[in-house]
Amino acid sequence: MPPSDDTSRRKKLLINGRRVRVMDLVEAGLLSPGQELVFERPRIGEVYRAAVTQGGRIKVADGQEYSSPSRAAVEVSGAVAMDGWYTWRVGDNGPLLYQLRQQLLKSLASEVTADGPVDIDVEGISAAIDKALDRLAKLDAARERAEAGKPEELTVRDLLRRWGAQERDRDVVNQIEADLANHGLLTVPDFRAVSLDTVVALTVIPGPDEAAEAETVPEKETHPRLIPPPTMADEEDGEEIGRTLGNLLPDDHRLISVLPSSTLNQAVTQMFMYDFSQVPVLSGERDLRGVVTWRSIAVARQTAPEITLNDAMISARDYPYDTRLLDVLDVLVKEEFVFVRSHDKRVYGIVTAADVVRVYNEMATPFFLIGEVDQELRRLIRNRFDIEEVRQVCAAGADLQSFDDMTMGDYLSVLRNGDHWDKLRWDLDRKIFGEHLDEIRKIRNKVTHFNNPDPISQADVSRLRNFLLVIRTFDT
Repeated sequence: MPPSDDTSRRKKLLINGRRVRVMDLVEAGLLSPGQELVFERPRIGEVYRAAVTQGGRIKVADGQEYSSPSRAAVEVSGAVAMDGWYTWRVGDNGPLLYQLRQQLLKSLASEVTADGPVDIDVEGISAAIDKALDRLAKLDAARERAEAGKPEELTVRDLLRRWGAQERDRDVVNQIEADLANHGLLTVPDFRAVSLDTVVALTVIPGPDEAAEAETVPEKETHPRLIPPPTMADEEDGEEIGRTLGNLLPDDHRLISVLPSSTLNQAVTQMFMYDFSQVPVLSGERDLRGVVTWRSIAVARQTAPEITLNDAMISARDYPYDTRLLDVLDVLVKEEFVFVRSHDKRVYGIVTAADVVRVYNEMATPFFLIGEVDQELRRLIRNRFDIEEVRQVCAAGADLQSFDDMTMGDYLSVLRNGDHWDKLRWDLDRKIFGEHLDEIRKIRNKVTHFNNPDPISQADVSRLRNFLLVIRTFDT
């Protein structure tokens, strides 16, 4: 018997990665419409009750309905954020929603090993199953370690490899966030907002009471706890954070600082030795007293020739590591630098106006190269074919009005066509050329859609340059 649409949809949770919804539990028979859900907070003596609706939503006491258990829990409790899968249970003594979610995922794992996934290309099915099951096992193990207070730690780069990725494009990030959310996990710090070689920990999302306790970190704490940020892990439309201050910090960055008790000569020596324009004054990892700059020294010496570190010290701005770069551009232009705080409030880096120039240069180079590739391909096709020939093989068909309307996908359709390729009379292999052009198309999408917080790799930049050289060499 062929699988039902509901079964097919549920299997995609495991293979393709998306957040499990309450409706998935209803469709799988793990929840029934009308069942009561209970959220108890023993510490403050509060109990909230809700019901599962026919449409797989959670209806709370005031009649409002929510598709997200977390949103429902936040609305009834007034908390800032929480993971509702670990707060709502079935009845007074039944399983928590997250336990039903795990039951669903494990049953799907059994199903796909038995008869394979559905609606996935036949090619690579076995590999897709193996990878999905391996991720499921590793996430289960990570959840157990986090609950035991020994969260797994790995670099962002290694985290991406578990999903078969090397970069944080939008699709990969969405899949990772969904799989983590399905196991009640998040990364600290946020893997999206730091550099690729930063070490992150896979931690559990705290309950409402634990989250409130973690709001402050003792200044003198030698080994501060991992503090997950407020979150609602099952929100379908996660906020895209764009490029952050944490993304800009080099992987090997090291913050050089001086103490308030240091001499001005000590600060100046550090600035000379590291070729810095400024050095922060810290009385502890989290206590930024100010900053000394060449400019502040010069200004102070206008008042008196003999000055101290305190005389030359000025105030400094600092921001959390996940602050969007766009939100502080004006400050960077005016003040030329800002300091960056880590997830546990330590002052651990500095971003300067020079860093911003470097980042935008990294973005601009592939952008301009793609523009040149686009121009060369359009010129090639315009010179070799008439518009009717092009329309016959492009998806837009008759709607394609001119060569200027062509997309990278259209170029690919034309140059993959055997008859059109033969007209070029190039001593190149059509299939291999098409594969490279398809890779160029993917690079183009990464660059022009701005959906990757990381710089385009040098390998991709080299591929763009080489492809451009090939076109110009053969189209003579």
